[in-house]
Amino acid sequence: MTKTKVKGSAPGQYLGFALQPVRLFHHLITCDPEESAGLEYVDDVSVHASGHVRIAEQCKSALSGNPISNWAVDFWKTLANWIENIEAGHLDAAKTVFQLYVTPVKKAGFAAKLSDTKSDKEIDSILEVIKKKRQKLGSAPECEPYLEKVLSSDPDALRSLLRNFILINTDESPLTPIEAHLDATLRPEIMEAAIKHGIGDAKREVDALIRAGQPAIIKAANFRKRFHAFISAYDPERFLQSFSEAPSEEAVGSTIAKAPVFVRQLDLVEADVETKTRATSDYLQATGDRTKWAESGVVFEGSMDDYDDALRRRHSNLKTELNITQKALNDVEKGLLLYTKCCATEQIPLEGRVVPLHFLPGSLNSLADRSEIGWHPNFKALLTKDK
Repeated sequence: MTKTKVKGSAPGQYLGFALQPVRLFHHLITCDPEESAGLEYVDDVSVHASGHVRIAEQCKSALSGNPISNWAVDFWKTLANWIENIEAGHLDAAKTVFQLYVTPVKKAGFAAKLSDTKSDKEIDSILEVIKKKRQKLGSAPECEPYLEKVLSSDPDALRSLLRNFILINTDESPLTPIEAHLDATLRPEIMEAAIKHGIGDAKREVDALIRAGQPAIIKAANFRKRFHAFISAYDPERFLQSFSEAPSEEAVGSTIAKAPVFVRQLDLVEADVETKTRATSDYLQATGDRTKWAESGVVFEGSMDDYDDALRRRHSNLKTELNITQKALNDVEKGLLLYTKCCATEQIPLEGRVVPLHFLPGSLNSLADRSEIGWHPNFKALLTKDK
């Protein structure tokens, strides 16, 4: 397999979970386990089998504009790039499926007709129609350079390409076919987390290959082992998945600046900036999870009360222990040690399931925010005085 950079590939130019990484994940979980999938290697996305490219896919996000209208630059440029790659020997027109994936659904012109035709006679007929309509245009369309490249190419090569050309324009979201494929095996409450992990994992592996100067091609079997391991490790019967993103630095800073009760409680025991920042992040994320778990029915609302009762008991027991064993400490030192011990001891399960790491300290700070627990022995009097 050649490592020559071919027409239509642009390694390193995608950001985040753009359309291409999403489609890469789709192919990795739907192709034959013995196959591999690549990102921006011989095309936006590709599937490789037995030493040849089985699928070369161009992905077009059509949130604005229509890349499959009759004279769309994107459509004719895609065909022209495929022809160049065939001429250069990078793609075998007879063995490759040339796939154009467009989302959301758009009105298709010539692209739909060429996708539906398979015989040489039908292909030649449509190409003649295109040529005649081109002649009737008042001026050359913007796609003219690519259109000319396609229409003037070797007729046999062009017919072979178009026989294997498929337009996929049925999804309002590129996640739709992924969700449909995983629906039978994944619980609804883990679907979003699993897809997000899968896309991110595929992208990270591709990034590592590109940085190492290697082809950005991933073996489907190896990828699926890791993906299945993630699903097994985060089984919702054993683990509760966070539904909330980690808050931004701006959100954390803004919350601290407003000096809510739980932050003032930490000030009473002279907690440092790092401790208050981590506590605020945990508080915001845990609060979001509580709301979303209850709304989605993942956790029974009454179970939250049981969890808080367990935290209150832990706080009370540790407070008693410190009063007995740490008599030499002053109130500020004793309070900071109490907070640290409450956060650092082993996790408490919720409905028998393991909670995310931020949930226990975030829930403790939620109780502190309501003044149901405190760190300084005289926190209630000091908070009232502070107010």
